[in-house]
Amino acid sequence: MNNTRLALVLGMMFFVGTARPQAAQAAESERLTARAIDGLIAQDMPKLPASQSITDEQFLRRLSLDLIGRPPTPEEVNAFLKEQAADKRGHAIDRLLASPEFGKHWANYWSDTISYRVPPPELNFLSYKPLKTWLAERFNANTPWDQISRELLTATGVVKDNPAATFVGYHRGNPTKLAAETARVFLCIQLQCAECHNHKFDHWKRSQFHSLAAFFARAGGNIGGVGANQDGLGTMVKDKGKGEYVMPNAVNPKAKGETMIPVFLNGEKLDADKSDAERRAFLAENMTRADNPWFAKAFVNRLWSRLLGRGFYEPVDNMADYVPHFLPKTHQALADDFVAGRFDIKDLFRKVMNTQAYQRDQALGLALTKEAPTPAIADKLSGEQVFEALVLATGLPNFTPPPVKATGAFRFPPPPKSTCDLVVDKFSFDPSYAPEEVTRTMGQAMLLMNNTQLQAQINADPKSGTKLAKLLEQEADDAKALVRLFEQVLSRKPTDKESKLSLEHIAAVGKRGEAFEDLLWSLINSAEFTTRR
Repeated sequence: MNNTRLALVLGMMFFVGTARPQAAQAAESERLTARAIDGLIAQDMPKLPASQSITDEQFLRRLSLDLIGRPPTPEEVNAFLKEQAADKRGHAIDRLLASPEFGKHWANYWSDTISYRVPPPELNFLSYKPLKTWLAERFNANTPWDQISRELLTATGVVKDNPAATFVGYHRGNPTKLAAETARVFLCIQLQCAECHNHKFDHWKRSQFHSLAAFFARAGGNIGGVGANQDGLGTMVKDKGKGEYVMPNAVNPKAKGETMIPVFLNGEKLDADKSDAERRAFLAENMTRADNPWFAKAFVNRLWSRLLGRGFYEPVDNMADYVPHFLPKTHQALADDFVAGRFDIKDLFRKVMNTQAYQRDQALGLALTKEAPTPAIADKLSGEQVFEALVLATGLPNFTPPPVKATGAFRFPPPPKSTCDLVVDKFSFDPSYAPEEVTRTMGQAMLLMNNTQLQAQINADPKSGTKLAKLLEQEADDAKALVRLFEQVLSRKPTDKESKLSLEHIAAVGKRGEAFEDLLWSLINSAEFTTRR
């Protein structure tokens, strides 16, 4: 990196940065509204600092990243700014909820939530593409969350034909893994801490963990096949036909353990010698019941964390008694409303995003107690979001090299990675991490600074055909071109200070194309580009 670019990026970074539950449907007058949610927050957090609403530019970028997984285009921003409707923000929320990109983005989130704790098989890799497609279709159709969850827990067959079987299949039907992940993913309970002994800090008993594992005693999930480019899609989930779950002897692992019958965390029992389908159906039905104290709260907790910068519990997959509970009244009211609305996902999004809390210029924060609120850190974008932002900013193509042929020395070469894969590998993180645990890495910085494919797009030569070259060809005025560049990269116009700094740099360099290359490079490498504020 040359010294001019280093100085410029530092300057920019300074300025930038099936059956439903049997709960009775509540009357519409009793349902939560956005205003009521704000009122509950005020009760939970009376010392919340005063804050203004974010600008329309900031709102649309935040909203677009949260709902469709990418920044808005300059055309979308300008159209939104010109809109005169009194409730144009509410209209924007509805419009993006109806976009096919909504399902795709949230399928990425839930696929990552499931996949990050799945042990990879030797010499194989596991493809989650069918699962993402399946999830996207359901989110776009606004399939209730309880129905989606039941399908994931009860699916059988081959993963490529029935992607819902991914959850059980990729854990190979392992009862202990599935017990732990079912509790963590769907209920935000760290039950695996009770696998070997009673939970040290929570009320969970060892017998409860192994009784939950007994629901998966007859679930078979054989990944099968070893060799180049095995993707796991042939994984078969089926009933093993026999067998009961035995809890290991805690004192002497070699001694005979205790045979467990399936018991859900609420105490509901299933008789022994039931088929795999009966076991998992019983589990799924109990897990998604309206009176389950964890199911609705878990989903609300995860959604709130992604939209507000901090969950009601952090990390989001640990709603334990010993973990500080942030805004407890708000959390319970939203969970109750989610149940009353029959687990309507889009309705929950709509209500939260219409709140003043969501539209504040300073998020609620990483407060551990309501007496000491602190500003929230800016959320890092996911790998898919960073790639989409790079496409919008530079026109970065998604190139996939040809596969490597197997040789005697290299018998099982991994499948080739596309440009998107490379970006996702560097920037992705476990969605269940607390915000402060998601760190920036040297690999991320080096990709944005030096990646060959990306550098090829930061080229102002008219012969390159890049997005930058076309922008400069269309706009001869440097000040106007600068505004368009900021809109293209950061979805907003530059501030007066940013304009002054940038125009001074263009004048100092003396070569327009080279100067704008520096500006584009600097904006992509700014903190604001890879964060959601």
